[in-house]
Amino acid sequence: MALSPEITRCLSPVRILQHDARACIWLTGTPNDMTAPTHTVRNSLLDKERTFTLGADALCWRDRTGEGQIPYANVREMRLISYTSLIGEAFQCSVRARNGDLAKLRSAHYWRLGDFKDRTSTYAPLVAELAKRIAANAPGARFVTGSTALWVAWLVIGILCAIVVALVILSLFEGVPPAAGGVVAIAICIGAVPIVIHRMRHDRARCFDPEAPPPKLLGARSSPQGA
Repeated sequence: MALSPEITRCLSPVRILQHDARACIWLTGTPNDMTAPTHTVRNSLLDKERTFTLGADALCWRDRTGEGQIPYANVREMRLISYTSLIGEAFQCSVRARNGDLAKLRSAHYWRLGDFKDRTSTYAPLVAELAKRIAANAPGARFVTGSTALWVAWLVIGILCAIVVALVILSLFEGVPPAAGGVVAIAICIGAVPIVIHRMRHDRARCFDPEAPPPKLLGARSSPQGA
C-alpha cells in the first residue's frame, strides 16, 4: 500500500529495517541503491558476522545485535592493508570517522576455528565503490595503504633474525659448535628473510587514488568467494 506524502515526510529521517526471507533493506532518507555491492563477513573469532552495504549517503552494516553506519561525509580516513592468513593473502579495509567510530571489514571470513573462507569476490567491489563514494562526499578524507605499525613490526622481526644469525656465527669463531637448535634457528631466520622483505616493501604507509584503489589490495586475482 502506497504511503501518503505526509507520512513519507515523517518517516524520511528514520531508518527502516525491512526483513524478509531473502534480504534486508536500509532506508536512510532515500532508499539504498539496490545494485550496490554487499559483503558479509566475520572478521575473527571475537567478532560478529556483519553484512555491509553501501547506502545512499553512508556505509551501513547490520549484525544479530543491531545495525550501524558511518556517513561518507564524516569519514576521516580509509586504509587498505593486506596480511598473511590461513588461506593465503587476505585483505582488510578500515574506515574511521571524524568522531572516532571505526568500521573494519576483511576478505577472509572466519567460519570456524582454523577455517576461513575467501570472500574476496564480494569484498573487492564493495571496497572499490566505497572509496569513490567517500572521495565524492568527504574531500578532506585520507586514503592510505599499508601501516607504519606493521612496517615497524616487520623491521623488528628482521633485526631479531639478523641478531640470531650473527650470534650463531660468532659462536663458530669462538670454537663452539652450534647446537641443533642453533642450526634450526639459522634455517628459520634465513627462510624468513624473503617474507620480511616482501612485507616491508608492501606494508609501508602510502596514499592511494580513491578512483583507482590498488588492485593488489583488492585481491583482483584471488580465488572466488568461499561458501
